[in-house]
Amino acid sequence: MDPSCLDHVLSEDEAATFDRDGYLIVEDALDADQVAHLSAVVDRLVESDEITHAITRREGRVNALDMAGLDPALLDLVDHPRTLPKVWGILGWNIHLYHSHFIVGAPGERSTESNGETLRWHQDSGRVNLDIETDPRPRISLKVAFIVSDASEPGRGNMWILPGSHLRNEIDLPASGIGQPNGAMPIVGPAGTAVLFDRRLWHAGSPNYSSFTRKALFYGYSYRWVHTRDERQIPPQLYEAADPIRKQILGYAPTNMGRTSPANEDVPLKVWLEEYHPETALR
Repeated sequence: MDPSCLDHVLSEDEAATFDRDGYLIVEDALDADQVAHLSAVVDRLVESDEITHAITRREGRVNALDMAGLDPALLDLVDHPRTLPKVWGILGWNIHLYHSHFIVGAPGERSTESNGETLRWHQDSGRVNLDIETDPRPRISLKVAFIVSDASEPGRGNMWILPGSHLRNEIDLPASGIGQPNGAMPIVGPAGTAVLFDRRLWHAGSPNYSSFTRKALFYGYSYRWVHTRDERQIPPQLYEAADPIRKQILGYAPTNMGRTSPANEDVPLKVWLEEYHPETALR
C-alpha cells in the first residue's frame, strides 16, 4: 500500500462527524478520468451478458451485486487511498469487504419531490437488525458509495438519508405515505464524490427524473468475523496480483480462528499500520 494514503486518514473532526451524523462526505475522491472510465465500465456491464449472477432489472433500475471483481477498475476501489483510510479509521484493521454492488437508474423514472411518496426507508444488514437485541443497534459495518454521475442537485436518483438516525432503532414515517421523515435530506454532490455511511443510518433510494442515467458504486466493509453477503467472485489473475492488504480486504484468511483472534499473518493491514500509522494499529 502506498504510504501517501496516510494523507487521507480520518481526522478527529471527521470521526466526530461520523459518530454524530452517521455519514461522511469525501469530496473529489475520484478524478475526472477515473469517473469517465468507471462510467464506461458500468455501461459496458449493464449492456453485456458479463453479469451472470445477482442482477435485477426493474422499472429502468439495475442493481448488480458482487460487482467488485467484474473489472479491474471496480476492484481498485476496494482499497482506494482516499477512502480506505477513513474506513480503517472508523472500524479498525480487522476488516474485509463483505458486500459490493452498483445501482444504475435510467433517466426519467418518475417524478417525486420531498413531499411526494414516502421512500423505502431502511437500515442495512437484514436479519442483523432482528437477531441482535441492542438499542441502539451495533455499527458492525459501513458502506462507501462512489457517485459516478452528477448528483449535485436533488431529483437525480440521489440517496436520501436521515442524519443522526443511526442511533435510533425506529423512525417515524408519515402515516399518509406522503412525504419524508422530519430532517431527511438527499445526498448531493458532483461525480467523483464518495459518501461513507454507517449501516444503521436510515436511508432510501429515490427515483431519477433527470435527463441522464444515475450511476453509483457501493462497497460494504465489516469485521472479518462477519460472513460475506457476496460470493466474492474475483478472477484468479486479479486475486493473485493483489498485494497482501488487498487480499485481506478480499477475504484472505489462513484460518477461521484468525477472524476473531487474528495473528499478524491474518491481518497484513495491522502490520502495515504498525509501521506507518501506529496509533491506529493499537486499537
